[in-house]
Amino acid sequence: MKRRLLIVLVPCVFLLLLLPASKVAAQKPDDNPFDVSVYQEEISALGVPTTKEVEDLAAKAKQLFESGNYEEALPALQEWARKANWLANIVSGALEPFYSASYDARKQFPYDKVKNLTPYESAANRLKLDRNHAMVMQAECLVKLDKPTEAVGIYLKALDLTDIEDWTWWTRALNGLYRIIGMPGIQ
Repeated sequence: MKRRLLIVLVPCVFLLLLLPASKVAAQKPDDNPFDVSVYQEEISALGVPTTKEVEDLAAKAKQLFESGNYEEALPALQEWARKANWLANIVSGALEPFYSASYDARKQFPYDKVKNLTPYESAANRLKLDRNHAMVMQAECLVKLDKPTEAVGIYLKALDLTDIEDWTWWTRALNGLYRIIGMPGIQ
């Protein structure tokens, strides 16, 4: 009886002793509360865009696209998409205390405070829509520039990011992609 107990207890004690060490070994670099390197990389690459800057980029990119200047529109659309995405991430990051709260904490959070956050959530969602639309337009530029193979990846990523409720742009991307692969489109 004692022998059986020892056979069971020794491995359990051994595992318990290893558990704290495995937690330390399993700690990811992003668990470091002082690691801001991901943010710094984005800031180095894209700066800190403002809503005005993103609006101006959108206007310029759309004008180039609509005028048929696809060669110049392509980098303008890429910049618009990347900066709209980064700005959406910045806006969403400021809402992180609410996002990361437990279900119960969010449920108990006062409505008048949630109401104050809603315009920012809406702004971030609009910026993500802009990003998605800019990506579809990038793929369309690539098709117009006779680079359909490059367009496929952009279409697929745009479709991956597109919300089910954005039917117009979903079908626009889907039909563009299907034209490349010889599939009939949808209305």
